[in-house]
Order: sequence, then structure tokens, then C-alpha cells
Amino acid sequence: MLLSERIREIGADGARITEENVRVARQALTREIARSARSERARRRRRAWAGIGIGGLVAGTTVTAIVVGSVLAPVEAPSASAAEVLNQAAEATLTAAVLDPRPGQYIRIQEVSTQRLGWRVDESSPDGGYWDSNDSATTAVVRQARSMYVPADRSDDWVQDYSESAELLEIDGPDAAVAEEGLDQLEFTVRVEVYPGGMYSVTGVGAEGVESEDVHTFSRNPLACYYDEMPRDPGALVDWLDDSSYEYLSDCPPPSLGDPIGFNLAPADLRAVMFQALALVPGAHVERVEGDITTIAFPEGGESAWMETVDVDTAQGLIVGRGNANDDRWSSRIHVTIVDEIPASVPIP
Repeated sequence: MLLSERIREIGADGARITEENVRVARQALTREIARSARSERARRRRRAWAGIGIGGLVAGTTVTAIVVGSVLAPVEAPSASAAEVLNQAAEATLTAAVLDPRPGQYIRIQEVSTQRLGWRVDESSPDGGYWDSNDSATTAVVRQARSMYVPADRSDDWVQDYSESAELLEIDGPDAAVAEEGLDQLEFTVRVEVYPGGMYSVTGVGAEGVESEDVHTFSRNPLACYYDEMPRDPGALVDWLDDSSYEYLSDCPPPSLGDPIGFNLAPADLRAVMFQALALVPGAHVERVEGDITTIAFPEGGESAWMETVDVDTAQGLIVGRGNANDDRWSSRIHVTIVDEIPASVPIP
């Protein structure tokens, strides 16, 4: 079974997607990673970018996605290699100012996803069923947007608007009427979370060996735990990622370069090296070019023949989307801007 398929199954019976669900799924995923024994060569090949596609799948009832921008430029025929594009992005990230807010400002990372979901009839469920990412007789296409506001002083409060907007684009099938009533499972209601210093705490996570009253603290940007120790040489970084270890219930999961928040918020010199490290992944190729946005497909690795995709903004040196070249059920774009304040429309608790 593919690792991405295992993730889709984690928490499939859950009623709502919460930070606790995500946290528990992350621990389950870590255990699955430990069980996924592959050859040293195959493991080295995918560790540098592990998570590019799977990060959009979380525990609960469905794929919850990431972000979105609009693409206005026409699609061009690929002319550069994946390595050339990634090295170009590495150069751009050293000079782009998109991640240099002034005191009091915020980096806004807007996430918008379009996803096709299937409705699973389940009479034991309060809603009569649940949504997941698998095909079904009753399907829906939804678009959701969320924004993370990261303060210039990252020790201040981070704010995430999980339900900035949600739109049902279409729904069809024999159970459409009942299924539409269950759309609140997809967080169509307002939810805003505040993370002091980018951290959050969970009590009674329900994981193996954890007492119900234990409180555990985790980083909203897990990769930040490793920024200082990550090598600033691309080859050394690949080796470091391959040799990295993980302590159960640590604040941070195993490091990977696939999380857009962690990747884009990294210091510019590290972000450049991460792009250069991705350029070393064998088998990657350019899928399409849309203005400054180039979509690169990476082999999932191991026994899988699937290609997961990453959208790279070569002008700003950022990861701005991800998806899968073999499956169009989910795709995303990421739009990063600097704002003077959090909008008044965001109901901060």
C-alpha cells in the first residue's frame, strides 16, 4: 500500500478535522514511515522531498488542502530542466523581498484548494455518512481558502483563519441531498486559532503511551525546529535529511521539504539550499510553465510510479502549489503576501 494511501485512511472515521486530529494523524504517519522499509537508495531518493503531496491529506473526513492563487498567464511548452528551474528559484529567493515584513506587519500565507470528494453512506454516523477523498456514486467539488498570519516577530501570536472562505462548486449523485447537509464536516463554519509564538498545546492526544491528562506542545511550523542545524550545502542537506532521526512525540515530525509553510518561512539562505537539494532528486521533470510558475513532477519513490507535483515561483523563489500528475482530485496554490494587519473580518478569539 502506498504511503499516501495510508494517510488517507488515518482518521477516516472522524467526524471533524481538528488540530488534535492532525496531530494524532501525524504520529500515526510517523509510525507508518518507520514501518515502510525500503532500500537505502530508494529511501535516499525521496527523503529530501517527502511530503510534497501528502501534506495536503490530513486526519478526519477528507482531504483538506492548501492554497491557491490565480494563474493568468498561458501555459507554455517546457524548455528548461527541473534542475535548472529549481536552481533559478534558489537564486531568486536570495533577493526577493516578499518575506521581509516590517515590525508590526504579517506574512500572510493564503491557502486555497479545489478538491473532488466522495460521500460514504454510514447510518451509524450522525450525518448519515462522511466525506473522504475516494471515488463514490455521490461526489462534490469544493473550494476552500485559509490564511495563516505570521507576525514579523515570530515570537508573537500566529493566527490561522481556517475557514476564510468555502464554496460548493458542484454536487451530484443519488445521496446528494443528504450529503450536502454533511458539508459542515469540511469546516464550512468559522474557525480561527491563535498560536502563541507559533506553538500549540494538546491534552490527551490519545497516542500510544500517552496519559489522558498529559499536555504536549507542538510547533505550527515543524520545519522551523531544524532551521539552525540544517546544512547550507545542498549535497550535505540531502545527506542530513536522509540521516535525520525522530523522537516519538517530539515537538517536530521528521524533517522534509514538502511543507510550503516550513519551506517558505525558512531563512533565505536555507530556502535557496533547499531548492538546490530538490534539484538533486533524480527523475524530476518539468510538467508545464505558466508565466513565472513552473510545475515540477517528482517521483513518489519506492515501488510507486506516481509523480507528485510542486509549483515553483521562479521570480520570488517560493513553493506556491502542489498536487499529483496522476490524479486530478486535489490541487492547490499558495499565495504569499505581506499585510499591515490581520483583517477585522477575522474573528480572533
